[in-house]
Amino acid sequence: MKSKTIIILIALLSLSSISCKRVAMKFLGIHLPTTESRQSIQDFLLKAGQDTANTFALDSALFVEMQHAPYKPGWDSGFRPFQIRVYDNTGQPVMQWASCEGFLKDLKTFDSVPPKNFNGLNRDFTLAEDLNQYWTLSGEKVEVDIPEGVDYYVVIYFANWYPRMSRKIFQNVQKYTEQHPELKFQVYKVCVDIMEFWDIETVVTLY
Repeated sequence: MKSKTIIILIALLSLSSISCKRVAMKFLGIHLPTTESRQSIQDFLLKAGQDTANTFALDSALFVEMQHAPYKPGWDSGFRPFQIRVYDNTGQPVMQWASCEGFLKDLKTFDSVPPKNFNGLNRDFTLAEDLNQYWTLSGEKVEVDIPEGVDYYVVIYFANWYPRMSRKIFQNVQKYTEQHPELKFQVYKVCVDIMEFWDIETVVTLY
């Protein structure tokens, strides 16, 4: 389902001037997205102090599909690249957050067990259905063996092109798990960068 004719336009900011865009992006800690490899993503995670295990990626078809699906019930279609999803021990969703909804601290997302959900919850996916839509960083379809005896499963979306936001999300999740040693967590990380294995010339989307 990979097509070399797909054209993806990454519009991160709605500024008219390219030079202003680059200045604003640099100020925010954002850099222009580039094609990433398994090695570059693993290097990024290690630099961010993260384990590279249980790290997945989107493929080009899923990437495009997410542009045309609502993030939560009643929302307009569109992909939210920075997310945290939490599932309970039965694999049912209990929390779903995207950066566009506000700061985790202000929403008090991690002030309770389970984490607080805000502004609706997409119940279309179970944990297994969520995880089985991804690919490995090398381009193989994921077949996840979900461990039992886990209280909460956490799925994090991150991107190398916005390292500051990604690191902040990692830190919030890590802090929460450390605050609750009585609970067992399983964390999965999903890279939303353009990957080498997509085998396309250019990818067109609007983040």
